[in-house]
Amino acid sequence: MGFKYVFVPANASDEMKELEYECDINDLQKDTFREFCEKYFSSASQDIDREVLMGQLKEKTGVDIKDKAEKGEMSAETLDRLLTATSVEIFPVQLPTKDTGFHGVSVYCDDKGVAKSLEENMRVSGLVQACGYPGQIFKGDCFIGRVFDDNEDEWRRMDFTFQDLSADAAWVQSTKKQRSNRSSSDMASLAGKMGVNNPAHINPSMLADATPKGETADYSWKQSEDEVEVTLKKEGLQKGDKKLVKVVFSRQRLKVEVKGEVVIDSALAGTTNADECTWTLSDGVVQLTLAKANEETWPELLKA
Repeated sequence: MGFKYVFVPANASDEMKELEYECDINDLQKDTFREFCEKYFSSASQDIDREVLMGQLKEKTGVDIKDKAEKGEMSAETLDRLLTATSVEIFPVQLPTKDTGFHGVSVYCDDKGVAKSLEENMRVSGLVQACGYPGQIFKGDCFIGRVFDDNEDEWRRMDFTFQDLSADAAWVQSTKKQRSNRSSSDMASLAGKMGVNNPAHINPSMLADATPKGETADYSWKQSEDEVEVTLKKEGLQKGDKKLVKVVFSRQRLKVEVKGEVVIDSALAGTTNADECTWTLSDGVVQLTLAKANEETWPELLKA
């Protein structure tokens, strides 16, 4: 039977397409749709700004590969392979929880969109921002798909259609409702901090840049007034790996272990309500939500 998904070109004048994948996918470990997306982005002929990409890699990992190449610590062949390798960046918009009927929606895009100088995909950026992600933008063509994931035994791909692209769609409203309190409170509190009398004058880019966030080789994190989101960068995680992910939430400490490897084990820069903290493994992405104990802004995720 297969399932439906949507292709949204970056060029707003190009037609969006509702497409049908030819076969069912009921096993995350055999998710050929993800491979299909990766092949699409790999075949897209776009020149990569190597300087921009190397700068991004340095910012994300702390490793200056340009310096290593100039010192002869990395061969030209290895450098080329690293810079030209393409993978899919998956942005989980709606997480599969009991409140959402265990439905999850994700955007799939080129992980080198900035380095390739791809144009912003205004339609996808607008849709995701309508879900409660202010300032979130996407570069280049994008695919949008849906899964069912009960976080235990059942996982399968489901239909995502043209009707779901509406800002009034039920899933958009459901996701927006989960995030509405943090978005509105962020606007109000930041108004005074930024010298803006009217919170309506705060645009998404101002909001995104005003609050501390960060990224390392292992994870990225961002925060709102009442929670902190941490997304792990472990690649190749499968549905069955959920039992291999161990997360321990404490009031002011976080420990995350994946497949026997400790990714985070440190004191937090702020305090949390440990009983309200949650984590999910969806579409191969581990995301943690830390419930803040108070509305203070964290200067960093982990205490130095």
